[in-house]
Amino acid sequence: MEIEIATSEAARRLGVSSERVGQMLRSGELRGRQLDDRNTWLVSLASVQDRARVDVGRGRPWADHTVASVIAALSDGSQVDAKTHQRLRNTSVEQLWRKIAQAVTVRRYRTRNTEIARPHLALTGESAIDRIGEKLVGESRVLHGYLREIDLEDLIDDAGLVEDGDGNLAIHELRASEPKWAHGSHAPRALIAVDCAREPSTRVRSAGLRALEDMRVHWLGQNT
Repeated sequence: MEIEIATSEAARRLGVSSERVGQMLRSGELRGRQLDDRNTWLVSLASVQDRARVDVGRGRPWADHTVASVIAALSDGSQVDAKTHQRLRNTSVEQLWRKIAQAVTVRRYRTRNTEIARPHLALTGESAIDRIGEKLVGESRVLHGYLREIDLEDLIDDAGLVEDGDGNLAIHELRASEPKWAHGSHAPRALIAVDCAREPSTRVRSAGLRALEDMRVHWLGQNT
């Protein structure tokens, strides 16, 4: 059973106000549920811990178009404007993955058969780690992916999904997503690396950071 905490405790752990926690719950940045009085929330501890991992401290989150431009540039060499070029040059890989990850929400579900969901996903994170030149020992317990060509409610019905913070299916959603890439079997390489970097597994996280830094160095070498 998923552990839940009060909004005040979530606020303390994240270093924000309870009002901000409420905003994050309504936007999907945090998972939680409203109690019967509709004014009280219980917040998923796992989602708070995940959000804490992507915290970059002070500074405004990057705009959606900036996140999308950086993902495209690092994944396929696309050009960016001068301001984004400067960000790519001056942002450390530790800050870079967090800036992108702030635009991604992850919801975990439990299903009896992840293979029903697989055809509807653009795989990411450790489920697509081979795309960034790494391999896992054994098979990942969790299937990670972005929805493609299906609504979440339809997938919930088709695959019998039940929301579970420790479930075997992780549905990622990029706020800055562009539909053109969500038709392929895998997410863009830079996004795969970012989703690996946010994982608690040291090996998966390190693989994501290495790949993202290699992409950044390569892009700067081609665009300096």
